[in-house]
Order: sequence, then structure tokens, then C-alpha cells
Amino acid sequence: MKLSGLTKMVKRQLVCNVFHNDESDDFYIGTASAIYCATGFPRPLNRNQMGAMLGISEDTMIEKVVYNDFDCAYKIDFQGFNLDDTIKDEVEVKKLGIGIYCSGEILIPLVTEDRHMVGIICQSHLAPLEDEIKNNGFIRYYQRKQTDGTVYYVVENGMRVRAAVMAYTVPDYAEAKLQELVAMLAETHIGEQEEPEQTFDDLNAEKDSEQQE
Repeated sequence: MKLSGLTKMVKRQLVCNVFHNDESDDFYIGTASAIYCATGFPRPLNRNQMGAMLGISEDTMIEKVVYNDFDCAYKIDFQGFNLDDTIKDEVEVKKLGIGIYCSGEILIPLVTEDRHMVGIICQSHLAPLEDEIKNNGFIRYYQRKQTDGTVYYVVENGMRVRAAVMAYTVPDYAEAKLQELVAMLAETHIGEQEEPEQTFDDLNAEKDSEQQE
């Protein structure tokens, strides 16, 4: 995990959660909208140690950041997220291959193989996993749902869940602009007239016509 990416998210959202279980060496660090596996890093025992780990000043951690330490049922209930490596009814999704810049974020559309379902996540939520995702053919994305129906996505490396991120909801005004853009692109494409392919005979005929004139 890339701590600098996580630090930026904590500073932006001003929320830092630690999830652990006394029966496991694994622990997870969460923000207001995502959770990341931090196994391999020393588990912080308090707010100040967490701040030192992320490079956030003590004053900021105390005065601005909402900090929580959860001793929870291992992997199955991280504030509504289930980080078990596999669960029933999860659906694999893939990146659409385009990015959308909106409200200061680069948004990544995720779709099923049959293109019948689409969701969006923020690229900034993947920043802590940037080095792990790069040039890695084993990364997979799955859609899951909380008990209340709220959609989130997990990132798996091989068979292990590395993170869970909330789906992004596009604001109404931005959705309207996107629909307008799609309509304009469709109209522009339809309006383009492809020039007929010319043969050498056609070019010679044009040349003879010009000479006669």
C-alpha cells in the first residue's frame, strides 16, 4: 500500500479509522469512503501513532481528524463493508477504459461483461494501491452491496481483497452535462459524411473534364 495516497485521502476527508481483530495480525485503515488492507505495516496503537505513520501532524490529528479504532469481527463487518476474499452474489466488473473529470475528481466507470450494469469510482480512491495495480494482470474488481443496498466495490489482487471503496454518485448537473455531450457526439458522428473512395479512373475522368473546360 502507498501511504502517501492514503495520507491525501485522510487529509481531504478528515476521517481515519483503524479496523483490527486481536485474533489476527491483519489490520485495515479506512477513510470516510474506503478501506485498505495495511498488513505488513506496524499497527498503530493510538491516534498519535497513526498520525506519525501517515506523516500527519499531531495537532491536525487531534483537532481536525475524526479518529476511530474498531475491534471488529474479522473481515465480515467493517462498518458495513465485507472484506472477505469471496462472498456470495458479488459481481465482477471491469474498467470501461475512459476517465471522466468531474468536480475535481477523475472518475472511472466500471461495467459488467454484458454492459448491463455501470458504476463509478474515484481514481483518488485507488491511489493507495497505485503501485500494486500498475502492470498487474491479477487485479480484479467486484461489486458488492451493504445490507441496506448501498453499492461498493472491492479490489482483489489474486484471491485477496486489498481495498473496498464506495461507489461515486454523479451530481445531477454533471449527469445532465454528460447526457448532453453524448447526444452531441452522436449527432456529430451521424452528421459526418464519408467521402466516396476514388479510383484512378475517377481521377482521370476529372482531369479530362478540367482540360475540356
